[in-house]
Amino acid sequence: CALFLYLRQDSFIFYPTAARHDDYGNERVVDYHLQQGAVSLRGWLVNPAFAREKLLVYYGGNAEDIFYNIDEYQGVQAATLFVAYRGYGPSSGKPGEAELYADALAIVDDIIRTRAPKEIYLIGRSLGSGVACYVAARRPVQGAILVTPYDSIENVAKSHYPWMPVAQLLRHRFVSLDSLPQIRCPLLVIYGGADQVIAPKRTENLIRHIKGEKVSVFIAKADHGTIDMFPDYWPAILRFINREKV
Repeated sequence: CALFLYLRQDSFIFYPTAARHDDYGNERVVDYHLQQGAVSLRGWLVNPAFAREKLLVYYGGNAEDIFYNIDEYQGVQAATLFVAYRGYGPSSGKPGEAELYADALAIVDDIIRTRAPKEIYLIGRSLGSGVACYVAARRPVQGAILVTPYDSIENVAKSHYPWMPVAQLLRHRFVSLDSLPQIRCPLLVIYGGADQVIAPKRTENLIRHIKGEKVSVFIAKADHGTIDMFPDYWPAILRFINREKV
């Protein structure tokens, strides 16, 4: 059983979406492309007219098709960049922890160089919350929003498989706790009380270790996949990125 989990762990952590979504067909959405060696990272920049003022960078969950967020984010008074992880949708390559981190830094560097936004906010959902923490610790951003985040994938795995030697088996650890000491921007944490994927105690451990400015929004009835459907979700995000008190 341990050997099986070790060999198949990539398929448990990463669920690449297959749809490429080549043509969106909207003048408010432009294609984005960044070449990382032999890997092509592709995505979409929503509301590009706002890109020099306020830009959000979105990191999705491990099975999320980020393309389907585009319509909703067109209503936000900010540009939003969605880039598919390597191996997901239109992006080539194979996903991995180190690779996702390196790609995320390269994307932020590219958008700073090409768009020079006055304000950058990161939004990381589920698996993407670890990527957002990693980038926030290493690049100057105005804030990071962590949706259903974890303290580490290792601790999440231990919660689901307490009888397994997870620490010895896991290759992709995504330890968000390690990034926290270097984060200087405010953090907004949104999580649900009915989350069966990332237990609330994993998020609450992360919150306890945040030393800087933080706001947490707990939605008691929200689960992992539907948290964005609750009425408290979007107002909290909009207040945060518009520098209002939550």
